[in-house]
Formats: sequence, structure tokens, C-alpha cells
Amino acid sequence: MNRVDSLSPSPLGNSIRHLALGFFDGLHLGHQRVIFGGTIPHLPNATAVLTFRDHPLSILHPEKHPALITGLPHKLRLLDRWQINLTIALPFDSERSQQSPAAFLQELTLAFPALQTVSVGPNWRFGNKRSGDVPMLSDWCEQSSITLDNPAPVLYEGERISSSRIRAAIQSGKLTDASAMLGRPFTILGRVKTGEGRGHDLGYPTANLATEDECLPPNGVYAGRACLADGSFHLAAINLGTCPTFGGKNRNIEAHLPKFSGQLVGQEIDLEFHRYLRPEKKFPDARSLSDQIRKDVEAVLTST
Repeated sequence: MNRVDSLSPSPLGNSIRHLALGFFDGLHLGHQRVIFGGTIPHLPNATAVLTFRDHPLSILHPEKHPALITGLPHKLRLLDRWQINLTIALPFDSERSQQSPAAFLQELTLAFPALQTVSVGPNWRFGNKRSGDVPMLSDWCEQSSITLDNPAPVLYEGERISSSRIRAAIQSGKLTDASAMLGRPFTILGRVKTGEGRGHDLGYPTANLATEDECLPPNGVYAGRACLADGSFHLAAINLGTCPTFGGKNRNIEAHLPKFSGQLVGQEIDLEFHRYLRPEKKFPDARSLSDQIRKDVEAVLTST
């Protein structure tokens, strides 16, 4: 996949026939309908996705900025796996927030001279004060001999799938619902960092993840799966919490991979959350904790 961070005209733009516009937090089933075509199928090798590096609320209303389901590295990884030809991740800053809708559309005209289709969600807004809308985009498309693909929302249990709805499901621990709306298991992306070695001392070494402040479920122990940098998958016992047995204060993400032996520090891995096992608790001593981890690992190994 090709990646750029501006709308400057380039040879890459000449190959693009289909353009999907949106922030696309989560890249859920509704977003996938926009990207791959709702009424008009889009070929990945001729498709570009235009998104933003930062959530617009981080500039417009920082106090309302939500935790993201997929931070930018996670979003780019998924688009790469889907073989999207080009991703444009524009910085969203004060200058961009004040750009008029007409100026933005002029940028699109210059950047994608061979464009045939533009695809957006039903409530898409753009430009200064969100003054650009789908009817304005439709007019521009008609004047430019471009087809507008504005697919209907995807529903889950009778209601529209949205990033905010998925975010609420994750944060309340309803991971089955979140995964159904995402169209894949709920996953976080993180780089393995050096931990304090307590898991190793207990006989259960863990990969400690540093994440991009992505949206997380409640504290607890989960059965899941890790996808490593080499593409291999491994069952994982995941602990999300503060390690109260050792007096921890900070929230951490740790994963023990019972069937894996090797070095993971420095690797970027995907961690899928499949099933909630139990709440995090404070144990009277390290041995009691080790005994419980053994039971957790057994539950993970028998859960698939």
C-alpha cells in the first residue's frame, strides 16, 4: 500500500478511480461498505482512502476527544491488509479545520484527475464548521462527471453501526457486540516493551504492550489470540489491569502466549480479545496468583 500525508498532485493520483472519504475510526462494517463500495463495487488496486491523522475533535473540542478504536498505525495496518492502493492520512490542524468546503473539493480535483467514484457515509460532513455535506458533494460530483456512492448504513440488531456505538460496547465489556459490528474480533495493536519480569518469575512470561491510547475494555483476564510480526497466530491469556497483588497503580496490558517461546520485545503485535474469563483481583501471595494463572491458561487452551 502507498501512503502519503498530503493532497499534492502526484503520479499516484492518476491511477485512482475510486475515493473513500472519512475518519473511519474502527474500520467497522459500515466503513467497509463505504470503502469497498455500497452500490458500486470498488477495486482495491484502484481505490484510495482519504482520512485524517488526528480525530477532528482533538483540535475542535479537545475535552470531547474520544479514545480511538483504531489509532493511525492500526488503521493503516488494516488498510494495508485489505490491499488498498493508496491511503492519504492528512494532518488535521487549525488551518485544515478552517478550510472551506469548496477549497477542499478543489484539492480533490487536482489530486485525482481520473476519479470516477467518490464514496462517503450517509452523514458525512466536511469543511469549516462542518458546512459541507452530502448534497454539496453530490453537486460537485455531478459537475465533475463523477459518480457519488452514498451507501445506506449497515445495521446491527436493528440499529445503525457507528464508531461511538462500538466504543461504548468495548468500554462496557460487550466484546461480542463490538466484534460483530467491527466484522472481526476486537483487537488492539501495540509494541512489546520490556516489563518488570514478574510473569517470568511466576513461570508465565508475558508480552507487555505499549499502545496508542486505543479504546480498551474493562480490567480483567481475557482469552484471546496474538498475531505476531511474522504473521503467525498464538493463543493468549490477556491481563488488563494494574497488577494489584504487587501494589501496581498504572493500567497495563500483558499477554502470556502458552504455546510460544521466543523474544517479542520490540515487535508490533495484534492482540485479539475473544472471551472474558474473570475480573482482576488481589491475591494474598505470588503462589496463589501463579495457581490462578495456571487455571486461566487452561481456560484459554480449552476455549477454542
